[in-house]
Amino acid sequence: MSQTEPVAELNRSFSEPGAAAPPWTDVTAVLTESEMFWLSTVRRDGRPHVAPLPAIWLDGTLHFCTGSHEQKAANLRANPGCVLTTGTSDLRSGLDVVVEGTAVRVTDVPRLHELAG
Repeated sequence: MSQTEPVAELNRSFSEPGAAAPPWTDVTAVLTESEMFWLSTVRRDGRPHVAPLPAIWLDGTLHFCTGSHEQKAANLRANPGCVLTTGTSDLRSGLDVVVEGTAVRVTDVPRLHELAG
């Protein structure tokens, strides 16, 4: 599978002077090692919805699971745009990562077995 390496971006408005975006390898290390993420979606009426959940970084893609009856699933059916965040609660250490994208349901059984493993 050919992957395009994303560019790690830094919002200079909220960064220390002289700060630089981290190398992509540092970002993928956080995505690989993190156990909990925060999923942000939008309800049909425009209100935000945020929920903690585990996620898996595998083959350049961030995967998560939700039940079809849950609020986040309903939100994603109406609007698949979402944000997953992870990082640290420390103010001046660690690396916080924000992944913006479009949720796509995985239905490929071998892939689901791989993720479950």
